[in-house]
Amino acid sequence: MKFIPEVSKEKFYAILNSNKEKLNQEYLHILYPLVEREIFSMEPPFSQINFPEQGGITAYFSPNMKKADLDLVREFHKAQNIDPLNCRAFKKADGTIEITVGSIEKSTKEVDFKGTKFRVVYGEFAPYLVEVNYYLEKAKNYASNDV
Repeated sequence: MKFIPEVSKEKFYAILNSNKEKLNQEYLHILYPLVEREIFSMEPPFSQINFPEQGGITAYFSPNMKKADLDLVREFHKAQNIDPLNCRAFKKADGTIEITVGSIEKSTKEVDFKGTKFRVVYGEFAPYLVEVNYYLEKAKNYASNDV
């Protein structure tokens, strides 16, 4: 089950809006209404993280994916030695399955696997990961050990 913020929708929006970064200000009023229902709703499918066909919702797999697709994606990850914990999968209209990998380096490769075309796209969230690495390096100066 998911958790729901223990504040009103208005207060939650105010917290998000308190970020004075220009990009945040420009897009928040456009993007927030698109996700507010999913954040606060306890009605199916928004009440649990799961596949749509099992009564849930997830951002890791596109809504048109079925259990058979997930099984194939798992096999593909294993065969390609790709860590599934760092990926998302999206089934395109033509049946291609796109795997996005959270990484700093960007590249793309296409692989035919068991009759399905897979497109692996490295570099999802790259700008954020660069920033996280930067601040982790800075944080090492304040760590109590060398690890």
